[in-house]
Amino acid sequence: MSDIIYGRNAVLEAFHSSKDIGKVYMLSTLRGEFEVQVRNICRDKSIPLVKVPEIKLNELTKNKIHQGIVAETSPVAYVDYKDIVATAFEQGHVPLLILVDGVTDMRNVGAIARSSYFFGAHGLVLTGNSGGRVNEDAVKTSAGAILNLPVSRANSLFTLISDLQSMGIKVIASSLNEAALPQEVDMKEPVALLLGSEDKGLHYKVLEIVDEVVKIPANNTFDSLNVSVATGILLYECRRQRQAQ
Repeated sequence: MSDIIYGRNAVLEAFHSSKDIGKVYMLSTLRGEFEVQVRNICRDKSIPLVKVPEIKLNELTKNKIHQGIVAETSPVAYVDYKDIVATAFEQGHVPLLILVDGVTDMRNVGAIARSSYFFGAHGLVLTGNSGGRVNEDAVKTSAGAILNLPVSRANSLFTLISDLQSMGIKVIASSLNEAALPQEVDMKEPVALLLGSEDKGLHYKVLEIVDEVVKIPANNTFDSLNVSVATGILLYECRRQRQAQ
C-alpha cells in the first residue's frame, strides 16, 4: 500500500505533489543546503525525518542509487487537526478527538483508530514517535477504519494541546498516577482524550498543562492496560455521558 521514493529530485517533487509522505529517511552524514531544505520541509509538513546509516537506505531501495534520501508514501491522507475541529463544529457536532503520543507499535495505533471510528470520534492525532509512518499493519489492525477516520500529525504535543485549548477543546489525559475516575470528569463538552506510550506514559509537564487527568481503576496491582484497550474504555465513557444528557 506504500511506495518507496528515492533520489533528491524525486523526493522533492513528492513533497510538492499530492502524495502523502509517511516518513523520510536521510543519510546521517548528509550536510549542506539540501539537508537543510529537507529538514525544513519535514518540519513544516509534520513529516517524521530519521537520520540513518547508508546500509538502511540500501536496504530500503534494494541497493539502488538513492543519493542519501528515501521517502515512504502513506496509505493515509493526513489532514490538519485544526480543520478536523472546525469541521466538527460546522456540522453541529461536539468535537471528540483522540491524541496519541509516543506509541510506536502501529498495530496499537490501528486498534486505537478502530475504536475511535466505532465510537464516533472525529479524528486521530499522532505526536512524537506515534507520528511515524502509518503502515499496512495499522490499516489491517484497524480493519480499514483508519482509512475512513481523519488522521493528523503534530510535531509538538505542547503546541497541539495549546491549540486545541484555544479552540475550546478540553484536553483530558490518561495517567497511571492517582487521578480522577473517568466518570467523574465531564466529557459531554468538546473533548480531546490524550494517551501516551505504555512504557513511559505522558511526561509530567504534559500532565501539568492539560485540563483534566484521569486514571482507569483496576482491581489489582497489575501495571497498566494496553493503550488501545484504555482508549476504548475512555471512548465508551465519553459516549455513555453524551447519550445520557
